[in-house]
Formats: sequence, C-alpha cells, structure tokens
Amino acid sequence: MEPVYRTKPIQGVLGSRRRRRADFFLSKVSVAPGMSILDVGCGPDGRSLEDFLPDDYRIVGIDIIPGDTVETDHPNFTYYEQDAGDLSRFGDKEFDLAFSIGMMEHICDHSLLTRMASGIDRVAEQYVIMVPWRWAWIEPHFKLPFFQFYPRPLQNALTRAFNLHGLRRNVTEDPRYIAEHYQWLPSREWERIFAGSRVHVCPTLETIAIVRSSKDSPGAGPRRSGESGMGS
Repeated sequence: MEPVYRTKPIQGVLGSRRRRRADFFLSKVSVAPGMSILDVGCGPDGRSLEDFLPDDYRIVGIDIIPGDTVETDHPNFTYYEQDAGDLSRFGDKEFDLAFSIGMMEHICDHSLLTRMASGIDRVAEQYVIMVPWRWAWIEPHFKLPFFQFYPRPLQNALTRAFNLHGLRRNVTEDPRYIAEHYQWLPSREWERIFAGSRVHVCPTLETIAIVRSSKDSPGAGPRRSGESGMGS
C-alpha cells in the first residue's frame, strides 16, 4: 500500500489537501502580517505546513532529526534540533502561533504529553494541534477504514501482511508497538490535556484541530511584525 500512496498522482492530491488544511487551520486563529510561528515536530521538509504559509511569517521549527536533513523553501525558516518536550529556550508567549502536525498522537506517555501541552501553552499566544480523529472513517496513518477500532491482534496481522505505514518490522519485533506509539483519544480528552482549547473536525473527516485562539479572548490578537516577541 505504501508504494501506491507515494505515487505522483496521489502525492499531488495530498499536496492540494495539505494546502486546504493549512487554510482551515489559519481560519481558526487570529492572523497578521509577519506573525511568529513555532512548528513543534516540524519534520524534514515543509510539505506539512511551511510550504503553505505566507513568506513574511517568521517560522521556527524544532525536531530531533539532524539539521542537515531538514529542507524547506520558506524564506524565513529557522531550525533547532531539540526535543519537543523541552521548550525552555523560548520565552513566555514568544510566538504568535504554535503548530504541531501529526505528532501528539504518538506521545502515549500522558505525563509527558501534559507537560508538552503546558510548554506549548506557555510559549505561544495561540496554537493548533492536529491529531487523528477518533471517529475517522479512514485512519490517516494506516489507510484502512476504522483501523483504530480493530482488535490489536488484527491490527498487527494487517500491518505485517501489508506493511502498513512501513511498520511490518516494528510490529513483528514488538507486538505492542502500535499500542505504545499510537493513540486515538476522544475529543474531550484532548481538550482536557490542552486546557482552554476547542476541537474542530477537519474537512477531510480524518483529523481534528485542537485550537486555542485569541479570537476567543476579547482584546487579544497576534503581534504585528516589529512588535516585541520572537527574538526580542
């Protein structure tokens, strides 16, 4: 299934969907020219987010992958190689907006997850966290209908048989691999972890956006370029 997923026509469709997804995320928060953005778990390229953000946004990406493997065409992108669980290098409300795309569902240690949520809340005025929707009809990682509800032995058997998400070896060596690295929490649980947030189902009905927006706080809003904040 992975080779089909990576074909040029499928990737073209996915690129269009990612652009619409970025537009959807930005519609849920307050935006302004020159916003400062933190991308938590940015990955090796900008296809999940940076490729679709305005060029004047000032973006900081963090991840644990080596810096020489990170490439994006965004002209105002800075990368730091570091663990997303420690945001101490950043000041309080240093960023107008924080994103995390497809990472938090893998943090199955809930004490760590709660600390990460608190860290994002501290450094950013607003945030958008994307995770799989518990009721997604096509599970976005494994690409099968309602995979998240299958009994664990069936999940493992299908993953081994079809190398779903490239995890054949992982589940063969460790039958608890999926349980320890993937979670599909109810929306209310995500709202509890990310205090003060609201959950929005994304248009594709596969993922949700956990959003804390200054739109919900009268008088609040993103800083314009040049105001105190990132780099001050």
